[in-house]
Amino acid sequence: MVGKYLNISVKDPDDGLKDGVVLCQLLNEMKRNAVRKIMMPQGDEKLSTMKATVNLNAFLRFTQVHIGKDNCCTLADIQQGEMAPLFETLKRLAEKFPYQSDA
Repeated sequence: MVGKYLNISVKDPDDGLKDGVVLCQLLNEMKRNAVRKIMMPQGDEKLSTMKATVNLNAFLRFTQVHIGKDNCCTLADIQQGEMAPLFETLKRLAEKFPYQSDA
């Protein structure tokens, strides 16, 4: 599902989701400017917890507005690596914003 939207590689998929970068990029592919500012890591360093939380909160605000708070995973789900609620949230977003190829 995510692969339809993004052409990226993540060294550690768990970290790629937990810092919110991939999730925010995914939202921007689904809906232009969904997240206006994404905190990005510098070089090989991981994002600080504060910056990762900024990204994750932006992701959660968008999802809560568009699919409802009761249909979204929580910050704790993502931070604790509970992928099932996150994937369910992504599935609901994909239903709301179907992939549209530029081709």
